[in-house]
Amino acid sequence: MFSRSSRRNGLRRVLLACLAGIFVLALGVMPGADAITGGLAAARTPGVTDDTILIGTFQALSGPAAPIGVGVKKGLESYLNYVNEQGGVHGRKIKLIVEDDGFQPSRTVAAVKKMVEQDGIFAIVGGLGTPTGLAVMDYVLEKQVPFVYQGSGASVWADPPKKYYFPVQPNYTNEGALLAQYAVKELKARKIAVIYQNDDIGKEGLAGMTRQLKKLGRAVDLAVGFAPSEMDFSSYVLKLQAANPDVVILYCLAKPAAAVVKESQKMGFAPQFLTTYPNADLAMFNLAGPAWNGVIIPGWVPILDEKDPDARKFLGIFNKYYPKELPSGYVAAGFIAGEIFVEGLKRAGKDLTRDKLIAALETLNSWDGIMAKDITYGPNERSGKTSMYFLKGENNNYVTISGWIKLGN
Repeated sequence: MFSRSSRRNGLRRVLLACLAGIFVLALGVMPGADAITGGLAAARTPGVTDDTILIGTFQALSGPAAPIGVGVKKGLESYLNYVNEQGGVHGRKIKLIVEDDGFQPSRTVAAVKKMVEQDGIFAIVGGLGTPTGLAVMDYVLEKQVPFVYQGSGASVWADPPKKYYFPVQPNYTNEGALLAQYAVKELKARKIAVIYQNDDIGKEGLAGMTRQLKKLGRAVDLAVGFAPSEMDFSSYVLKLQAANPDVVILYCLAKPAAAVVKESQKMGFAPQFLTTYPNADLAMFNLAGPAWNGVIIPGWVPILDEKDPDARKFLGIFNKYYPKELPSGYVAAGFIAGEIFVEGLKRAGKDLTRDKLIAALETLNSWDGIMAKDITYGPNERSGKTSMYFLKGENNNYVTISGWIKLGN
């Protein structure tokens, strides 16, 4: 994420073959063990040859979600280009197929089937959206295709753990728990109220808060749900105000969150607001106006700091392929997806198979890359990223107010 001031003053803090072996032996040349095993893997593993690893992704490159999909694509491609220019992984270059699904589940199904059955991809790296991802989940699991990074905070990718799925960004259940923990431990909340959109997103967030507060010997003092289609929040704000909480958690997306804080300001109701990470966008200051100042929001994509060597490396890699373009958080997310996948390839070794990639990714324990930070998987663990930092709206911008915080810390 990047602030307006970063655009004015430069970047500062704000804001991933058997036949070949036989042929060589027939010529009277004895290959090394790596050459033989590498050839065997290439013969039996979809998308893997002696010099190439073919992967795919589905993104919304058209339609209303295109700004997100294009950003993720740019970030993923820039990192993979960087890796290929360094020689690839164990002598293999990574080739990426990108399918535009326009954020339409029916197109996602067709795109993924094409990549798996016609193109013969080794893995999927990056896929944008909850409805699109859910449309292909059963198929991907049936075909046993590794899938690294789903562009969605839905808990379904990680809970229960699925062998072939490696989600990255914090899911709503874990984030809800972290927001509740922050309210109690950092804000010393006396009374906590929650207003949430009554859908899967809101319910998952509320469940996480309820779970964590119970561990802390507390409970949600007031929970108010609303239909995502609602526009008038005056009655809900009156309910919140009557409960007199000192902390209100907004577990809803952009327009409802903005409407609640604006209505609260109009009524003179001024608790400390916390909200979910999808709202960590400068556009919120346009939607909510000055009322958004003071809102606290977690983030999971590292903020760029021109003094940080990892941030400078990320910018150097990205700007080599997209000169003078300031990368968005979506670009960073795609970059992170590529980093995690490539780290798995490195750990899997030259004799690459899907099962070896899965076993390798399961060894990541608080692993840091360039932009990927604190990534953990295991045989029964698929949360990926559980630590977050916190931002606060100030002067129509965001400032960092904490380091990385984990659940239970």
